[in-house]
Amino acid sequence: MEPRLAVDSSTSEKYFRIASISVAFYDYAITIPAEWRFYRSQPSIFRISLACVLFILIRYVSALVMILSNYGYFSTGFTQQTCQHYYLATSAFKVVQTMISQVILGVRTFNIARRDRRIGIALLLLYLLSILVEWFTDLYHRIQPTAVVVDGNCTPINSGKTLSAWFYYLVVMLYDLVMLTVSTAHLLRYNPLSSRTIGTSASALCL
Repeated sequence: MEPRLAVDSSTSEKYFRIASISVAFYDYAITIPAEWRFYRSQPSIFRISLACVLFILIRYVSALVMILSNYGYFSTGFTQQTCQHYYLATSAFKVVQTMISQVILGVRTFNIARRDRRIGIALLLLYLLSILVEWFTDLYHRIQPTAVVVDGNCTPINSGKTLSAWFYYLVVMLYDLVMLTVSTAHLLRYNPLSSRTIGTSASALCL
């Protein structure tokens, strides 16, 4: 019974991976025109905005993470020796991808908070603490030869009893929750129908 469940689980994982690759490729293909327009809106190739830089990084680092992860999973040519040199790449680039997405959330939150210096310092400290914990929890017990080669594919695992990957995703979610809370709090303070706005609009109508 247990071997059958293992086979079913492996088959389901393959289907989910193929489905995620298909969705990602479709999303990439339909957004190429918008991406090109975004590039053309920049002043020059040497003067691109921070938003454009972050867009390029999150778009193509995410693609690289997906390629590395699925190549290791679907490949049939790995040996235990070659896998030891490969399996850390997916874990490392996953953290890099998370760091980029958190920078995007942090910049967005900082702008919503009207670039308040104290909030900016707090967000920066939270970011540095988060990435430190993320690097540790993601690579914890993976610096040892714990890669698994099954039928020629290469996938990393946690060798320790502690599920450090669980802590990694917990830290990521907590960071996102803090960004969401700070952004929402400042958005609720902003009232587009304030007396000043109404007065300005009424003056404009009178003119």
